[in-house]
Amino acid sequence: MSKLPTRSPTHEEVEIPRLASMGLELEDIAEGDEVQLSALVELAEDRGRPASHYIAAIPLATELKLAGKAPVTLKVCAGNCQRYGALDLLDHLVEKWTDAAGKFAIAPMTCLDRCDQAPACEIDSADGKLVLAPATKASLDEAIDSLSS
Repeated sequence: MSKLPTRSPTHEEVEIPRLASMGLELEDIAEGDEVQLSALVELAEDRGRPASHYIAAIPLATELKLAGKAPVTLKVCAGNCQRYGALDLLDHLVEKWTDAAGKFAIAPMTCLDRCDQAPACEIDSADGKLVLAPATKASLDEAIDSLSS
């Protein structure tokens, strides 16, 4: 793993025991080993928690993954990058996903090995791979908007 950024953390991370508990909640709504993002969002709303917290729990639940196939996958580090805004990025992606009509899938990762440039996002498509580090809402918006062209 790369070294951490030289700047101070800007966000609080969700504690591992809480993420583990949320992972167990996700197992209840999973279809096999997949969790539908729409069901995850509904669960988060019912529980009064951000969807990003449930998404961050998925990499810890080794049997689970977010369902959905799309031509583009946006991988977001949900590990140490939480302390640098990754959860905000995940919530932003969930909002964009609802309007994107299957143009991209979200894949939370425990680490993208870009810790010194947190938060990190990797965009995988048939055209190759693009790493956004540090990723911002604006850089993600630009990448998602380019999918329409």
